[in-house]
Formats: sequence, C-alpha cells, structure tokens
Amino acid sequence: MNQSASEITVTPARDYGNEVGQGWPGVVAPAPGELLSSWLHRLAMANGIPPQYFGRVLDVAVGDWSAKLDRDLPGRILSLLVERTRLPAEEIDGLALHRDPLARLRLRQITGSGDARTSTARVNRLQYCPACLKEDRAPFFRRGWSLATRVSCFRHGCRLRDHCPACGGGIAPARQNRLLPQHFCVWCDADLRKPTLPAEYDVQRLERLIDDLLRMHVAGHGRHGKTSLPAMLGAACFTFNGQPTSISRLPHRVRYALFRQLADGMTHLQKRSVHPAIYLWTRIALAAPKHSDLVASLSAEITLQITPGPKTRSRHPDLADLQQVIVRLHSNRRTSLATAMPAH
Repeated sequence: MNQSASEITVTPARDYGNEVGQGWPGVVAPAPGELLSSWLHRLAMANGIPPQYFGRVLDVAVGDWSAKLDRDLPGRILSLLVERTRLPAEEIDGLALHRDPLARLRLRQITGSGDARTSTARVNRLQYCPACLKEDRAPFFRRGWSLATRVSCFRHGCRLRDHCPACGGGIAPARQNRLLPQHFCVWCDADLRKPTLPAEYDVQRLERLIDDLLRMHVAGHGRHGKTSLPAMLGAACFTFNGQPTSISRLPHRVRYALFRQLADGMTHLQKRSVHPAIYLWTRIALAAPKHSDLVASLSAEITLQITPGPKTRSRHPDLADLQQVIVRLHSNRRTSLATAMPAH
C-alpha cells in the first residue's frame, strides 16, 4: 500500500498458494537414524500444529496415529508427504518400520501404559536415551531404540528409559496438544532427559553380541533356506506377571533385568511352540563372555596370514590394512565398554 497526500493506492500481494504451491511452509529434514513418527511430530510443530492434531491433517485416526504409520505407511499418505514436503519418497519411506527384517523384535503397542488415570487407549511403548535427547539440537527418537533387544545406549553407556521419570507415564509424543519439543512428558510436562544409571558391563556385552548377530542377519536378509533370527529370538517367552511373554512386549526394566540374569546364567525360559528359540537364547548368553576375544583373535589370525607383497598401484583396498582397522575399532569398542562399567 502506497500513501501520498492526494491518494492511497493498494497493490495486491502475490497469492500465497501460487508462491508455495501445495507444499507446507515448514519442512524439516529427517535426522540420521530417525523414526518416522518422530519426524512427523517435528514436522507438525514446524508448521504450527501440535502433534495430537496432525493426524487429522494426514487423514488418519487420532490417538497414537504416528505409531501406526511407523509400522504401516499407506501409499496415499506417503504420496501426500512427498507432495507437501518435496522430500524424496525413498527418504521418507526409509524412516518407517514396514518391510522390516527385524519386525518381530520391535517393541509392541500395549494397553494402559500411558496415564492410567485418564486413558485406556493403546500407547506406543517408546524407549529413549536421555543423554542423546540432551545432546540433540531438536530432540528426536531413533529407530534403534524401537528394538526390544536394546536396553542401553551404545554411545553413552547408560540405560534406556520407556517412561517419564517424574510421573511414570508412558512416552506418547503423538498425544502432545501443545507446541513443545519431544523431550517434555505429555502427561505432566516434566523433562524426560533426567539421567539414567550406567548399564552393567556384562549386560552391554550380551547386548552388543545380539546386535552384531542381527546386523549379520540383515546383511543376508532374503536368502532362501535361512531361518529368521529375529523370529527365533522373538518366539521365546519369559515370565512376566505370571504369564509367558515375548521380549517385544516387556517393559524396559524387565528386559534389563532379563539381560542381567542371562549374563549371569540365572534365567529360566518358558518353553513355547518353538523349542530351538530357547536353545538359541541360551547359546547367545553363554557365548557373550567370549565374543569380544573371539572377534579380536579372528581378526589377528587373518592379519598374520596375509603376507604383504611389493607395493603396487591398485584400485582395490589393501586387505591387511583393512584388518588392522578392524582390530583397532574392536579395541576401541572394548575400551568404551570398560569405561562405561560402573565402579565397584
């Protein structure tokens, strides 16, 4: 609008729709390793919409709408997200957990884990590392935290948590009805980043062995004639509240105690339909104390069998150098575990 002594002229502004098209004004890039629901919550807040109401924008059911999308992302919603954010479909689809070779070991939704006084709806059981959330510029939840076989943070050596340290309510960012970051409890507004205790060395050792085995399984996923390792581990049942329960339905405190008992050789597994699953858990627990030494010895043995030849130009990496790197990386891992072990 221009104003002079004689007249006022009005100049129409550019149409907002023509400027931005169908895109949303606020777009956030997914963080490395982020879970789809976590990114959707941050995307909602970037556009001024509390996560509780963002499900309506995507035309999905209310409640824990984002946890459902983690495990089943319909094509129409993926197309809508691509259209409104202009991010590649592969990048968005890669945040979800569908078509996941580790699906049997992902934490399940349960009933009544949120604010039991006011809600009986299904609440997604999320676990997290308080130290990681404290380091994040914009706190987000990792895909790796959704595995039931993860009970500690490999980066910080501390235990994970799946409840509010103040009120004990479940972690349910999708129910946040205000524009608050994800490190605030939706039930009592407390900061979720209160530190947890260090994880015990034996627990971390067993946990890392299972993680290594799962990595090898994913690398060979899809090969014919191979039994699914996650299905085998998920088939075993443990006693919880007097009932046989799979590990994917156990709260963190029970899973941590389970790993500690497994490391001590004190756990009694409940036989289910697949007996080899129980045998597999037992073998893994027995192998954990020797796993680190075995990897180091194998790497050293391979290195010794390699005779360095004359230096020549080659497009291929030198195998001896690669083995030396493996030994150094493994040594660093053992050092980090020893550092994280609580003092006696």
